[in-house]
Amino acid sequence: MNRECSNRECSLCCLFLVFFSVVSRGEVTREVDADLLIVGATESGWAAAIQAARQGVESIVIVHDGKWFGGQYTEQSLACVDENKGMDNKGWGVPWHPMKRAFYRSGLFKELMDGIEAVNLEKYGEKLPGKPFHGPSTFRPAEAEAVFRELISPYIESGQIEVFWKRCPVSVAVEKSAVKNVTFAPVDLQSGITGDQDLTVTAKMTIDASDWGDVIQLSGAAWECGPDPASRYGEPSAPKAGTFPENEMNPITWAMIVEEADAESPISKPKRYDDRNFPRATHFSRAAFRDLKWDVPNPGAGSILHWPPDGKASARQLSVYSVRRIVDGYSSLDKKTSILLNYMNGQDYPLERLPRHVVEALEATETGASKKNIVEMTRPQRQIIFDDAKNHSLSVLYHLQNFVHERAEERQNSFRKFRLSSEFGTSDNLPPKPYIRESLRLKAMYVIREQDGRNRDGETKVSAVPGFSHVMYPDGLFPWQFHYDFHRTGRTYLVEEGDTGPWIDYHKKNRHTKFISDRCLFPVRSLIPEAVDGLLGAQGNVGFSSIVSAAVRLHDQRVHIGQAAGAVAAFSLSRGMAPRAIPYSEQALHEIRYSLCNSGDAMGIPLLLWPFRDLDPQHPAFEAVNHLSIRRILDFDRTHVDFLPDEVAEEGWMSAALQKAGLSVSPPDSQTRGEFCRWLWEEVKKLPMAEDRIPAGDTDGDGIPDREDALLFTPNEPVVFSITVPELTPETDGIPPDDFSTFFNFDTSMTGKFDSAKGYGWTKSLKQNVRRRNALDGPRDTFVFTRTEDVWECQLDSGTYEVIVCVGDSGHEQKYQRVEVEGKAIVKNRSTPAGGFIEAPATVKVADGRLSIKIGSGASSSNTCVNWVAINPVR
Repeated sequence: MNRECSNRECSLCCLFLVFFSVVSRGEVTREVDADLLIVGATESGWAAAIQAARQGVESIVIVHDGKWFGGQYTEQSLACVDENKGMDNKGWGVPWHPMKRAFYRSGLFKELMDGIEAVNLEKYGEKLPGKPFHGPSTFRPAEAEAVFRELISPYIESGQIEVFWKRCPVSVAVEKSAVKNVTFAPVDLQSGITGDQDLTVTAKMTIDASDWGDVIQLSGAAWECGPDPASRYGEPSAPKAGTFPENEMNPITWAMIVEEADAESPISKPKRYDDRNFPRATHFSRAAFRDLKWDVPNPGAGSILHWPPDGKASARQLSVYSVRRIVDGYSSLDKKTSILLNYMNGQDYPLERLPRHVVEALEATETGASKKNIVEMTRPQRQIIFDDAKNHSLSVLYHLQNFVHERAEERQNSFRKFRLSSEFGTSDNLPPKPYIRESLRLKAMYVIREQDGRNRDGETKVSAVPGFSHVMYPDGLFPWQFHYDFHRTGRTYLVEEGDTGPWIDYHKKNRHTKFISDRCLFPVRSLIPEAVDGLLGAQGNVGFSSIVSAAVRLHDQRVHIGQAAGAVAAFSLSRGMAPRAIPYSEQALHEIRYSLCNSGDAMGIPLLLWPFRDLDPQHPAFEAVNHLSIRRILDFDRTHVDFLPDEVAEEGWMSAALQKAGLSVSPPDSQTRGEFCRWLWEEVKKLPMAEDRIPAGDTDGDGIPDREDALLFTPNEPVVFSITVPELTPETDGIPPDDFSTFFNFDTSMTGKFDSAKGYGWTKSLKQNVRRRNALDGPRDTFVFTRTEDVWECQLDSGTYEVIVCVGDSGHEQKYQRVEVEGKAIVKNRSTPAGGFIEAPATVKVADGRLSIKIGSGASSSNTCVNWVAINPVR
């Protein structure tokens, strides 16, 4: 859904709103002037305020509709940290947890997490006390909020930052296409009802870090919500126009914190409770309700263990109990387990096809309200959805405490022994807000598209190898990487009961987690509205598509967005330069990046600018490497994601960097790569900057308007997604060697059971599992495949043999392929692109007269395709 209005209409509309508010609600009780107004004390708003304060902005006002700093960390109760993550298990992390992060923590996010983990260490005895299956970092929301507050308090106490709580915007004044002031009124988060306006803040710059883009909506700036059709941004996985309803979005979830109690503490039965809402919640639930008939066929099954067996709860393991456990009571100092329930197998709340009682309540407020996107709704209308989402989450807990408890033989870890945490200070002991995955999206100077950053090694992430993204924006400020993470956005009801009965969610087409980004940059243009001045986006209110928003919504990313917005605002205020001029100024970009990434103590821990995997902000070359990289002075291949700062610098590499920098000086002898960068950065800082470019609508003259041009200053064709066809080598072209004594081509003649007369065969017939693609010449065009596990053997004299097994498919990508020769794994869950192969060698001993080759992993979606086998005895 696209929302736009002209600048003139915007100004008249917003000035009228101010006039109407004053007349109808009484006089404004307080007027405040500030350099910078930040709407929303979310993690983005918090970070923006601290960054701007550190850069010297003298007067900063934060206005928030709640009473806590921290957004999804605190008010939304997302107490198990999600961070940038790549496609492999390499990167920053702890030894006991397999989930590794794409980058080292940096910037304000690292300062925050260091503070949170210090609290954990003191109170629970461990920095990471939860041992969650997901994670590994966890915290109690109230304790995290205290860390947010501690980090910002010096600026509040000095008077540099002033905070107003429990207020929301009700009008925005715009003059000459720029935001002039914002007027606020008290708001009750439990009802969504606002009171009489009582505050107007006039500021030179405003950052909208609110949950739903309140200022952007009221200002008349262009924005979007709901699904982006493929025709809008040309994204490869976007739906066709009109196929998804306008209120389809990543679902909300009302998370819950439960803590171990001294006695059983079951909750009261929620309204409209029905166990049939939860066929995926646990294995017990799935067994009971697997045969229910839903009006969307095959919505998907799947379930996990309810809680660990008695006496075995402490270890990291997959169960509802431990997937996002915050504190493991068996090993913590306080001996009390606490758990985050934010569970996609039953707790998410889709925003389309709402239940009838919700529809009726919405329609009673306004005809057509039930079809509106939640972004467009009034606060009382949203509250109707929120109340039902709360009830749904409580029903999940009730299901665990009753239906599951009654069927479990071992109950030492039963959820009946847990109570809702009272740390939020709410009447229902639930967090004050839901977890909001997707919100309003700013129509910015540039909208980040899926094809700019999606990995191109294959159709899905199983084929992906680490690398920098196809587009590396010239105005990037910080890196990000994640899969395009859509929870189930669809809702389906029982066939016989329709929208008055139970429902479950389901994955709509291309709304899943199978696609992943490469190592991307976030451009400054995506913070800046297309037309309205004096306004920047933050939190989720920035310039990206719906698809990209699913990958840029994590704990660290939202802090980085806020920190970047604060840096842009501070620079704009100090230099008198409008934000929309910044992308065209090398000097401006450098100063903003330097404010984010420098080793000075006053600016805190420096922020990563370029998406290297191995750069720790504590490394002495961190600042230099980042700045030289983002200015494209250093030379590296797309897949060289580790910078290796402590390796010896090669002469050719140093010469290339000096040439790109335009320097003719000689570097000192015998340096590491990091040492060379530190020296080079000092030399580069002495050089004059290029003159500012003048925006021309199509600045690089390539026929692509600047607002559509990912590469603003490099003539290029429109960015279109396509799978990268790898350059084939002798090890990947599938062409067999000609110097092997024994060779088997796996075609239709190679599908039978073992035949002693032939001397080879399978342990069972694979007659149906053979294909010829007619795509390539020779034996690489045919294959025998398995989606489970199968064994092929051939008679050989006892001895040592060289064996090559070729797997792949000349026509299609194949995933999770596995091959073992005589028990030795030579292909381990590897994928091949269409027309690409793996020729895996092995030297093995045959002792029983038969060479044994086992293919397949049995993993979901796996398909191992054997093209040929070549064998030579070792003389």
